[in-house]
Amino acid sequence: MSISLLVVGHANTGKTSLIRTLLRRHDFGEVSDRAGTTRHVESVKIKIGQQSAITLTDTPGFEDSIGLWQIRHSDAFRSYQGADWLQPFCESHFAQDEFEQEAKILKQLTKADIILYVIDIRQAPLGKYLDELALLASANKPIIPILNFSASPSAHLEAWRKVLAERHLHAVIKYDTVAFYFEDEKRLYQSIQSLMPEDYDAIKHLIASREEAAQLRRTMATNQLAELILKAASTRIECSSYPPKPSESSAFEDKIRALESRYIAGLLRLYEFQEEDLKATPLAIKNDRWQQDIFDTDTLKEWGIETSTSALTGAAIGAGIDVMSAGLTLGTATTIGAILGATWKTGQHYKDTLKSKFTKRYYLCLDKATLTLLCLRGLTAIHHLHQRGHASQQAYELANQAQDDELIEQIKPYWKHAQQHPEWETQTLQDSHSSKLGLQKVLEKALNSDKRSD
Repeated sequence: MSISLLVVGHANTGKTSLIRTLLRRHDFGEVSDRAGTTRHVESVKIKIGQQSAITLTDTPGFEDSIGLWQIRHSDAFRSYQGADWLQPFCESHFAQDEFEQEAKILKQLTKADIILYVIDIRQAPLGKYLDELALLASANKPIIPILNFSASPSAHLEAWRKVLAERHLHAVIKYDTVAFYFEDEKRLYQSIQSLMPEDYDAIKHLIASREEAAQLRRTMATNQLAELILKAASTRIECSSYPPKPSESSAFEDKIRALESRYIAGLLRLYEFQEEDLKATPLAIKNDRWQQDIFDTDTLKEWGIETSTSALTGAAIGAGIDVMSAGLTLGTATTIGAILGATWKTGQHYKDTLKSKFTKRYYLCLDKATLTLLCLRGLTAIHHLHQRGHASQQAYELANQAQDDELIEQIKPYWKHAQQHPEWETQTLQDSHSSKLGLQKVLEKALNSDKRSD
């Protein structure tokens, strides 16, 4: 059976925002800085698979709790004890007139298992908020105070803790619907467990499910970033001179920016945000002249030469240098293939390298600085979206980041390897691909490190 949570609070404290963040959805209700945005009651479920675990009910905000408290203690309702006054009040003319919004809240109190009272801790605990707590307490339902906007320091935090403790409300949850931290949500669920012991196992299952989903999102995000880095590193275009013509540089830059744009769009879909939630400043792109390292260890292996056999390797490299110095035409790569004992297929693989050397054609690729920037921007985007609340109204600007030398040294071998494989640009690399898998592990470690941790 679904646990019913009634989300209440003063107008504009972040009730709808809380539900959006718990749902990981930006399309629930209406969120605005304007007071009294929510004008009706709306319920939505959090599910595990097809089974409903929690029902969240959004309500309008209290607008005149001081006046409502006075009516509660007027002659018409003073004689009622506990929650007995709720129904008579909701049937009275007060509920149809000046307290119409408050009546919508009070009608839901008897249906809820637990009340979540949302507090904007940027505000001091004024009398109107204390009246709200007293009115809610009369329903004889458990209350969990939610201290919203807790990501930033507040001068009123201790005052709120004091007034809540005086009302025996000790299970207080610090939360932020804009800067989201899963541990805060986990503590909320654990408080619900303590208040609903008969549903302990169901909530435990929900916590595990939410943790698993969060980890899966991060894993998928780093997988997408690894794909971006490898594709960007392997991307190149042919040009007739170096430095390249402006039109050639522009064409190359467009390809790289398109790769990053597709990555950002995929990341927003993964985390269920909108395009306007993340703005990327133009990527500062620098290009370099691409050369395939014919005597790279992996290259030599592809030509059938093991680097451990130093005599053979040395002879082969010497022969290769001699061939290059002679300036022979090697368009088909058969001569060097014969020297190194390679197959025709391997020769074809390196035909562009050989062609560029003997026809004075050049290839543009990304330089180290731009690949570094691309990587750091990608990590920053993941880190932000992983902690962004779905009620946030301000777009995050993805700007250029400071270099992390230690991280770049770990990543550099992967992009250098990718630069030796220009065919990767158009291929879909499998998740089990050694370079993609290795790079993804480095990226995940970076996100989990102290520098970037929650």
